Amino acid sequence: MESGSLKTSLPHMEGDVVRQQIAGIAEALRARSDELATTLAHAIVREVRLYKTTAPLPFETVVDGCRTNIRQVLSAISTDAEVQPTAAADVGTERARDEIPLASVMEAYRVGFREFWDAAVNGNRVNGDALRVLTAKIHAAQDVFTAAMADAYHAEQTCRLHGDESEREVLIDSVLHGRLFEQSSVWEAADYLRLPAKGPYVVIAADAGAIGTEALPGIESKMRSMDVYSAWRRLPDLQVGIVHVKSTEQMDNVLALVSRLATGRVGVSAQFDDLRDTAQALRYARVTLRGRPDQGPRVTQFDGSILSTAALSAPEVMVKLVTPTIECFDELSQDERNTLFDTFRVWLENDGSLRTAGELLFCHPNTVRYRLHRIEQRTGRSLSRPRDVAELSLAFEVHRLLMWQAENPDRPNPDSATP
Repeated sequence: MESGSLKTSLPHMEGDVVRQQIAGIAEALRARSDELATTLAHAIVREVRLYKTTAPLPFETVVDGCRTNIRQVLSAISTDAEVQPTAAADVGTERARDEIPLASVMEAYRVGFREFWDAAVNGNRVNGDALRVLTAKIHAAQDVFTAAMADAYHAEQTCRLHGDESEREVLIDSVLHGRLFEQSSVWEAADYLRLPAKGPYVVIAADAGAIGTEALPGIESKMRSMDVYSAWRRLPDLQVGIVHVKSTEQMDNVLALVSRLATGRVGVSAQFDDLRDTAQALRYARVTLRGRPDQGPRVTQFDGSILSTAALSAPEVMVKLVTPTIECFDELSQDERNTLFDTFRVWLENDGSLRTAGELLFCHPNTVRYRLHRIEQRTGRSLSRPRDVAELSLAFEVHRLLMWQAENPDRPNPDSATP
């Protein structure tokens, strides 16, 4: 029988004879409370399923809990005064801290009170009215003490959950902002966040829309059901997650799930192996989210290419360097500019093939040639010179990733339809 401000009265005794008999039994049990506590503890260890399969607590701890409960129960039984089951409340708090399942603690109380009743009745000459009153008092004490224990257990568990969540959020912030430096701190952070200590990971940044809302409702539990470990944090404008992806198939499943849940745009970083690189990955995910959306799904993953990484390596410097090139197109409408930039990108991604680019852009190869010639005219660069192609490639990538959103703050996304 293990251990609140809960107070109640046990059933009143009837008559002086019964009162004296019950008080005598209580005094006799109190005199051997140490022995009785050990007997109850042995019964708990022997019969409670958790204790039969493991040793969640030292045996002496179980004995101590039984002893403090016994003494308060006996005080309540021997008098008609109100009982204060503080011992039970203390046990509830301690068992919650020890992470012992509540069901196992309640099972221990049932076993303990049964053994206590057996010791009280069979170890003494009790019959008639005294037996009835004693049994009623013990059953009432069991209800009161078990309730006090359970209330304290729930209170401590709630407090711990809130505290753990707050600590977890602080730790996620530390990881997201690059405040992990030593390998030991990486291992500790991964363990606390319930993430594997070694990647690959990705960072997912989802546009929350309204402040304080979840962009991806229930995402952590849904990923866990797919055997994917993740840790999430809500920022004022984003919901951000660190996700462990152990295979290409798992990455595809994660992106598919995010696509189904997302109501706004989502940026995903390239894969990385060290949690100390999370801050940089978050930066890439944010930029991918805020950059010019490509046609297609609203979930966009940073490709990790040399070109894209170079474009983001020093944002302020890169924007300053490419601005003169982008300004060559200022006289054009936004749609015309986007058409030229998209044509260059598709042509470049398809090894300079006019035919393939035309097929993908649904236009004649000569139209592709004409658009590329317009780019040459406006920038003064030649697409037959590799150096010029490299500079234009970088300029357009910087524009796509860093400049487009600033130029189009209210422009609807081309991919606003449900993916």
